[in-house]
Amino acid sequence: MSFSADLLAWYDRCARALPWRGERDPYRIWLSEIMLQQTQAETVKGYYARFLARFPTVEKLAGADEQDVLKLWEGLGYYSRARNLHAAARIVAREHRGIFPTDAEGLKKLPGVGPYAANAIASIAYGEPVPALDGNQARVLSRILAWEDIIKTPFDLRSPALTLISQERPGDYNQALMDLGAAICTPRRPGCARCPVAAHCRAHAEDAVLEYPRRPAPVAKKQQDWTILLMRVDGKLLVRQRPKGLLGGLYEFVAISGHFDEAGLADALTGLGFEGVRLLRPLPDSKHVFTHLVWRMRGWLAGCDAAPEGYVAVAQADLNALPFPSALRVYREIAAEAPIASDS
Repeated sequence: MSFSADLLAWYDRCARALPWRGERDPYRIWLSEIMLQQTQAETVKGYYARFLARFPTVEKLAGADEQDVLKLWEGLGYYSRARNLHAAARIVAREHRGIFPTDAEGLKKLPGVGPYAANAIASIAYGEPVPALDGNQARVLSRILAWEDIIKTPFDLRSPALTLISQERPGDYNQALMDLGAAICTPRRPGCARCPVAAHCRAHAEDAVLEYPRRPAPVAKKQQDWTILLMRVDGKLLVRQRPKGLLGGLYEFVAISGHFDEAGLADALTGLGFEGVRLLRPLPDSKHVFTHLVWRMRGWLAGCDAAPEGYVAVAQADLNALPFPSALRVYREIAAEAPIASDS
């Protein structure tokens, strides 16, 4: 039997039970594929169900307020996905009368739909024989082929992937490769003894599975230092909405680039336009790791008499209604629990 036939026979027996499996509705497939980018399937299950309960159709999502979408997305990370999801829904609902493009090239024109997502949606929803090349697929195929070239992006394997994909069941084939990479052909401890396509794997035959895929040398993550302040004014906490860019559209507490001693921090806040600053006590340090960036954060509980333009004072009870990034989870939890009515 061929590689694809053996893979699909295994998939028919062992496919993961996931809520979006068996779907042919492009809206639901699109939603799941956007959520699954950079996120494990187990994490996505709950978000997927909540989104469908709130926005059962692309028209419902298109008509939502962006802040509601971001709030429902809170905790999934990579928030540009949520903003693009909302923008794409509006395009489909308003410019395409609720009908998604029916091929990968058309799907790629939607915000946030790159080559991987476009191919996954097109193959699963419409049966287009295009490979959904992500990190899992690239790892599996690089081992099957003993691919010697450096893989900078999964689509470096597009040409050989096209020769292996099932023409009759491309959607199932792509999902089978995803399952194989998640359950058996894992990065560090692949289960070659139970792999359904081991007979087709050149890396396995050469006893060199862990040597693939060949990757570029890792690039060190950039480090950024921040000071996060739970700043009280008139018994409320100051927050502001982040501009476009990293975490754009989400809310944050007072944040200043850099780490300071107490005197330096007070001077920096005054220089930014905060009046009557009172530094009350330090809060725990925190760290958040993004894909190519690390935030190293120090925290303070503070008070002031007035804040510069752009900040709004929010009652403690209203914080949960605002979408905050998971990067600030430590300070969000402290803000929800700490008394803020006075400077005591």
